[in-house]
Amino acid sequence: EVRRAVVAANTAVSQAESIRTFRILAHPFTEELGLLTPSLKLKRKAIEAAYAVEVDALYH
Repeated sequence: EVRRAVVAANTAVSQAESIRTFRILAHPFTEELGLLTPSLKLKRKAIEAAYAVEVDALYH
């Protein structure tokens, strides 16, 4: 279902803007996990640190 949505979205953008690969994570980002602020904004550095292996795998 997600793959179908990505394929559909990619038809509306250039190849440079398209999603080429993605991963679905086991757990959502939450404040309790330290990945969101109290106002539900992303804590990008915490996310980068927590998912460094997964992000690296997307590019290699």
